[in-house]
Amino acid sequence: MDVISPMNEHENEHTPPVLDTLIQNRPIQMLKAIVPYLYEPQQRMVSMMVRMIELQRTMQLFDAAPEMQAQELRICSNDSPTERTHQILNVLREYCTPQERDQIDMILNLLDLTSVTGILNM
Repeated sequence: MDVISPMNEHENEHTPPVLDTLIQNRPIQMLKAIVPYLYEPQQRMVSMMVRMIELQRTMQLFDAAPEMQAQELRICSNDSPTERTHQILNVLREYCTPQERDQIDMILNLLDLTSVTGILNM
């Protein structure tokens, strides 16, 4: 079985994803904070409980009627596919290593170039 390694300091620098901000709250964060101080059996139990609460909150979020769902989840739903691709790559960029960021920047530049050439060919 693979051992899960902790996040490095670079991975801690990003802002939490929108979904996390919608399903997590202070009590969940407090439970997560105490896990390292518990004995192994309690760590496992509390960690599983936290994940179950997060799953339940996620299901409640998506089970809500569309007009009741968080606006943050629908913020890009009306954008063009090209714009959404740019937004996705920019959001992912926050979680990347410097080398991965360079690759994403190259992809974004290529997308911009194809967009410009498409406009010029009209």
